[in-house]
Amino acid sequence: MAAKAQERLGRPVKVMRFDELSDIGAYDGVWANTSLLHVPRAAIAGVLALILQALKPGGILFANFKAGGVAGRDRLGRYYNYPDRTALTETYAQSGQWDMLSVKEYVSGGYDGVSGPWIAITAQKPQR
Repeated sequence: MAAKAQERLGRPVKVMRFDELSDIGAYDGVWANTSLLHVPRAAIAGVLALILQALKPGGILFANFKAGGVAGRDRLGRYYNYPDRTALTETYAQSGQWDMLSVKEYVSGGYDGVSGPWIAITAQKPQR
């Protein structure tokens, strides 16, 4: 995916883990579609803090998570942090000052073909 993006953009595209993010005020937005859901629960607040730091004032973060309340593995053996709404919004609050624009719960399928609960959060780094 990064190679295709690099080809289309005509500039280098980094491939890294979220915990390797070290930019400060560099991005207008971060689209973390079905990616932060694999971060170990104990590390989510730290990753969110790094994303907050990397966003410009007013920058937006979209992230969605398979919900459930108890971390574990799916039937294919892949790890998911499976937060619930309360735990996830508390984790955002612990990671720094976010303006929560939207918290939506919905039902959808996953790569394993199983439908279940999801949580999508759109948050913004304050302008100040």
